[in-house]
Amino acid sequence: MRILLSSANFCNSPYVVYPLGIGVLASALSQAGHEVCQFDPLSLGDYQAQARALLQDFRPELIGVSIRNLDDIDSRQITDRLLGESLDVIRFFRAEAPGVPMVLGGPGFSLYAEDILRLTGVEYGICGEGEDAMVQLADSLAAGKPLRPGVLRLPNTTLAGAIYDGAIADFYNAETHLIPVQTKRGCPFRCVYCTYPVLEGRKIRTRDPDNVLADLADIHARWPDAMVYFVDSVFNDPSGHYKKLLEAMLSNGLNLPWTGFITPASLTESDIRLMVDAGLVAADLGVDAATDQTLAGIGKNFSFADVQRCCRQLLEQGVFVTTNVMFGGPGETDATVQQGIANLLSLEPAYSVIFAGIRLFHGAPLIETARQQGKIPADWNGIGALYYFAPGIDPERLHEMLLEGFQNSRYCIYPPASRNHDIQMIHKFGFLKLRNLRLGKK
Repeated sequence: MRILLSSANFCNSPYVVYPLGIGVLASALSQAGHEVCQFDPLSLGDYQAQARALLQDFRPELIGVSIRNLDDIDSRQITDRLLGESLDVIRFFRAEAPGVPMVLGGPGFSLYAEDILRLTGVEYGICGEGEDAMVQLADSLAAGKPLRPGVLRLPNTTLAGAIYDGAIADFYNAETHLIPVQTKRGCPFRCVYCTYPVLEGRKIRTRDPDNVLADLADIHARWPDAMVYFVDSVFNDPSGHYKKLLEAMLSNGLNLPWTGFITPASLTESDIRLMVDAGLVAADLGVDAATDQTLAGIGKNFSFADVQRCCRQLLEQGVFVTTNVMFGGPGETDATVQQGIANLLSLEPAYSVIFAGIRLFHGAPLIETARQQGKIPADWNGIGALYYFAPGIDPERLHEMLLEGFQNSRYCIYPPASRNHDIQMIHKFGFLKLRNLRLGKK
């Protein structure tokens, strides 16, 4: 069966992100004997003309569209632009290929599957992980025995690697010098704002290390100036799987530059040394709150002293550190805001990207807290951007406190979009090139 897989993500804040999901589905479908073509509107500019030509040449028998982002999760610039642009892609394919069945998926879709399916009128949707469900849907259509229309929720036993489309990856490498790789799924943590457990479950399931190593070798050969981004929910998970992977990378001579989401919880200095030996050059440190009180409020299992220690040890090893922090969550007060500002300043020269309020998503425990506190408007459609602010926290007052607190800092970025251009230029030039220039390396 000929299957066209299209991304529908136009988010460029703080930078564009490679559409890994359609690559993973392309791999699973190809292994099942289907012919797959990947399409990415964001990388093409005027995508409609090229899409029309592709529809005519490829003649797909099934079209899948992935919705990754619904908005920018920034309370200071609320917009439904991203969802609107995703819907435009879906409507375009529906209009240009009216007789071809369609299926929607992706994390943004999965959180509001029934609502978006009803909104678009598309036949099928896949909620959560999609390899097994997509193959089953394609097989049923190819056999002339289509599944009942609606949202498919099937247990997923396959953790496929991605087929990296050359033209698509060339664009993202030129823009960001980042290529994503997933080594496992599932998140055992209980952060109240997070949807990873909803999308991937709590049980950690790992890919075959040999397959991951093959992906890494392939990426390094095809895009030698790229940095690998391990996009696991948390790279250094409690199972210790990541250590085995890093040791395998070293034993196979795959000391290539990488970054990933790192939690300070239980991270030791020897763990950091192993990461650095295996190529860690930048860490996206999962902090998310700035005081012990607010860390506990969002369900973190570490203290801010752990953050400071971990940050210091990473910096001492020459690792570039970025944190993301949300103010206004459960337990926040004016006093914790002031303490949080001081705490983040103490992390410099680590960078901190700071958000005001916490975006509410279906499936995250914070939704129930917000409902109990009367913070869910009766007319909320469930999809539109809605942000949580703790009782007693006024959004405008918080905004002013953050502006004042970080006005003289080059490392603390608030509002979060205020330095997007700088971040985009750094990645377009190449983070590794810039780092080597600063270190005096060729």
